[in-house]
Order: sequence, then C-alpha cells, then structure tokens
Amino acid sequence: MGYRHRQQSSVVTVVLVVALVALAVVMFVSDDDTNVMGLISAVVALLTLLSVVFSRLTVVVDGRSISARFGWGWPARRIDVADVVSARTVRNRWYHGWGIRWISGGWMYNVAGFDAVELELRSGKLFRIGTDEPEALESAIEDALAPV
Repeated sequence: MGYRHRQQSSVVTVVLVVALVALAVVMFVSDDDTNVMGLISAVVALLTLLSVVFSRLTVVVDGRSISARFGWGWPARRIDVADVVSARTVRNRWYHGWGIRWISGGWMYNVAGFDAVELELRSGKLFRIGTDEPEALESAIEDALAPV
C-alpha cells in the first residue's frame, strides 16, 4: 500500500498577497524612480517564486522510499526505507517555522501547521516531515518499515 499526499499552505498565499499589496502601495506613492521600480519588481518576482515553491509539500511513501518535495518537485529529499529506524508523530514548536529548517538533530520540511512525523535514521540523524495528516503518514511509514 502506498501513500501520496499534497499539502497546500494558505498562510504562504496570504503573506504573498499582503506583500504584493504593500509593494503596489509603495509603487503608487513613490516617484517614477527607475531604480526603485526595478527593485520593487525584483522583490515581487522573488516573493512570487518563493511562494510557489514553498506553498506545497508532496509526500510519497512506497515500499522502497519516503520522499518529500516542495512546489514543482524541488527542493526535495528522498530517504530509503532501509535507512529509517522508526517514525513517530511529533508536534513542532512555533519557532521551528515553515519551509526547510535545521532542527535539533536534523532537518525539517514543513509548509503549514505544527504536526509532523519524525523519522529517526540509521545515521542517528532526524528528518521531520510536516503534515496535516500525521496519523496517516506515520501509519504508511510504519507499513513500509514492516518486514515482508
């Protein structure tokens, strides 16, 4: 049995809209300074790109691997099931944030919320995958870890 789930973040979308409105106001009230307009255009392009990339996280669990991919498939992390010792549902602290983060002991991929499944790897490192379906993800990983 496989698992595939895409989580969409509404928070990133709201932040983008607020940023774009703020930039539009700055453009409207600023002089026709070409340097300012160029900088604002670059900021808008960067915010749009970041919001598209980091607003979706797709997690796939099959019999061989566990993968977590942002946006269009990059950045991504793939872990062989054989490298996983255990999986457990955890709750992230508010300061862990969203996106790709270094946490104590390893890395975390998260687009929204505080629920995650933490993988303990054979290397001793941790990898957390943020999810709005922690029980289903943990169950799928446990099924993949079970001996055949």
